[in-house]
Amino acid sequence: MEQLNSRPLLIDTSALANKDFIRWLKGYHGAKKISSVTYMEYSLFYIEKKGWDLERVNRLLNEAGIDVEPFGKKQAGQAAVLMAGRTSEFRCGECGKLDWNDCMIAAHAPYAPTILVTNNVGDFPSTGAAVMTPGEIMMVERE
Repeated sequence: MEQLNSRPLLIDTSALANKDFIRWLKGYHGAKKISSVTYMEYSLFYIEKKGWDLERVNRLLNEAGIDVEPFGKKQAGQAAVLMAGRTSEFRCGECGKLDWNDCMIAAHAPYAPTILVTNNVGDFPSTGAAVMTPGEIMMVERE
């Protein structure tokens, strides 16, 4: 099976909820990053639900070797392209709006060899990058 241990990973918020995956990431040798949008979503969860401060959130990310990539002009342009290409199947069932945050996250993984890691594979627009769940990527690496 293909070894992925040197390919860059872009990690979605949903994948960060998997504690086994977070532990596994500590031994992963490729680049590991999250978008600034993922950082906001992840931090908000731990601040609101767990009562953590940002220092504790940052410590957890640092221990796993995860970098936060800023959202800049390049990513904003890519997100606009991705949003323009989304169909009604990607609209919110309640409000009918496009899911802009997933487009903003996906804009950080515009092409291979980056692997976008998420539990919500169907939520992300196609960028040309591979999309895998945490379980799939950990399984491939064990083989």
